Amino acid sequence: MRLLLLTLSVIALAGCRASSSDRGPALGLDDLPLAPDTPPAWAAEAAWYEIDVDRFRNGDPDNDPTPAAVAATDAVSPMALLDAGWQPTPWGADWTARADWERDLGNAEATLPLRRYGGDLQGVLDELPAIAALGVTALVLRVADVRAPHHVDPFLGPKPARDREAILLETPGDPATWGTSAADRLLQDLVEAAHARRLRVVLDVAWPGSLAATAANPDSAEVNALAIAVRWLDPDGDGDSSDGVDGFRLDADAGSAAFRAELRRVVKAIHPEAILIGRPAGLAPTVGSLDALADDRAFRVLQLVLDPLGPQVTPAEVAAALGAVYAATPPDHLPAFLSTAGPADAPRLATALRNAGVPDAQASPRIRSGYDASRPGPDATRAVGLYRLLQATLPAAPHVLAGDEIGVWGARAPDNRRPMPWPDLVPALAGSATRAPVPDAALRALTSEALRLRRDHPDLFARGTLAWEPEGDLLRFVRRSEREEAVVVVNLGTEAARVAVDATTLAFHVGVPPGAIGGEVVLAPRSGAVFVRSVDL
Repeated sequence: MRLLLLTLSVIALAGCRASSSDRGPALGLDDLPLAPDTPPAWAAEAAWYEIDVDRFRNGDPDNDPTPAAVAATDAVSPMALLDAGWQPTPWGADWTARADWERDLGNAEATLPLRRYGGDLQGVLDELPAIAALGVTALVLRVADVRAPHHVDPFLGPKPARDREAILLETPGDPATWGTSAADRLLQDLVEAAHARRLRVVLDVAWPGSLAATAANPDSAEVNALAIAVRWLDPDGDGDSSDGVDGFRLDADAGSAAFRAELRRVVKAIHPEAILIGRPAGLAPTVGSLDALADDRAFRVLQLVLDPLGPQVTPAEVAAALGAVYAATPPDHLPAFLSTAGPADAPRLATALRNAGVPDAQASPRIRSGYDASRPGPDATRAVGLYRLLQATLPAAPHVLAGDEIGVWGARAPDNRRPMPWPDLVPALAGSATRAPVPDAALRALTSEALRLRRDHPDLFARGTLAWEPEGDLLRFVRRSEREEAVVVVNLGTEAARVAVDATTLAFHVGVPPGAIGGEVVLAPRSGAVFVRSVDL
């Protein structure tokens, strides 16, 4: 295959990024070590936090987006935006209110995607202490410039105008002409700061599909994608990948199988501990050359049993369905899978749970009559807590979409992209109490406690065995490792239930704390508990 031959010159970029004259002989794939077939060990113990940078925090008002930033990603001209009076949306604006420029440009479905809030990488840097305190261990960021995917979006960095001018001087198809922008350097600073807090950073990327192949070289898009991977894995090209990102999450249709195999070989040669994550392309996803998938199959089952209006399936049916999901997943890869609540266009967690069973494509009151996208009440918030309990104790690595941990709600895209309501911004939030998101400190604390439970018992919950013991309204299962055993019980019924468990420690609970009667544990309705004890096997 011609791509194999073209890859040879790309690998040389790993050690010689300064200029084309510095490069020695190109290496070939045969010169690289064979990539391991299994994910890096750390992935099994990861807790993932995905950040929509524009909606996370505005750390640098001087780089706020302009119409040019919107026109780069949406099918609208800068002139149309200027004529309508487009401007960044204030962070505390009522999500349901429409600015004058929005009314001029069309209906809400058309104009909500045109909003920009000014979130940037500096905002992520500023909040790294809060992110680390939540208990997550790995970040997922989408930061690429749509027009030049080898760069960070200039409007996420400190000098957007200067960066845009410099990028125009480059040849997109020639990695030798690629420079380092101010936004690129800020991402490198973020990676360094994250690593100092033991947080890994993975980039969500759209290549090679976001790269255009030339007529003279149909393989050029995939070759340039390899060059971009090299660029971010070892930014200074000194052979030390500790200053680079820790992997990539690819689109479901990310190039050919041959490209993904080559990408794995290149990535693992530069950064053996890097991870390659994909998105499922169907109901029976395959891993292929990747390490793991961002997988919502478990959530699709759990949302039916956690429906705040009452379970739509029985605990026994949940056990059977999840057992089939896990059995269909390669066992060496399952612990590294990201346990997500849906793709990027899915509704927010609390909203999805209170509308259990509604397909993502219909998850909006503008599409489906009766779809409830209002502020979640206590029952929906309880369902979120029970989901976090199960997510932390079942196989696959927990994934949190930034905002879900503090109660942000919303229907499918674009309504799922409300900006983060940081506590210091709450007084500025406009609108009624039913419309203005207020950070739910109790839900954040519960999420953090659930993640800490998994972190404190990695062998048990990340790699331990799983045995289902459903009974009536009780979803019950046991996790075992060489040294510990956990009994996880969720009472999905409307009456209190007595549960027999061996003498153990209550490690975590959601809802009313369990009581004890005659050697049995009493679980209140719609509550859950995790009991852990030491064992000798």
